[in-house]
Amino acid sequence: MSVMSSANEKFLAILQGPYTGVLTTLFSDGSPQSTPLWFLLDGDDILFSTTAGKQKLRNIARDARATFAVYNPTNDMSYVEVRGTIVVTEDPTANTRDRIVQKHGYVDGSAFDAPGTQRFTLRLTPTKITGR
Repeated sequence: MSVMSSANEKFLAILQGPYTGVLTTLFSDGSPQSTPLWFLLDGDDILFSTTAGKQKLRNIARDARATFAVYNPTNDMSYVEVRGTIVVTEDPTANTRDRIVQKHGYVDGSAFDAPGTQRFTLRLTPTKITGR
């Protein structure tokens, strides 16, 4: 059984909602760096889209461990925290970006990027899920 399939229904509902979460990666000295991001639940994994040159990409290249937290804005006592590791892949068609922004009501994400922007998909594979 995967970590995600053992998550309770409330956690899955939060991860399926059109919310903003906070991804935390680690600087080289071990201190945290947190970034608010939109995301997409993709099977057992959570996907993010980012552009070249971002600090989180440098952090992940050095240490793939990450934590992602999302709270339910309709019940701020309800949240989910996902711990795991991230794999980065190039996304030349910006497919991940488009899938994520569609969850938030946009047709596609072309308005978010200047021409020639290099996109990457971050795939967080959970090792632990907690929350309330």
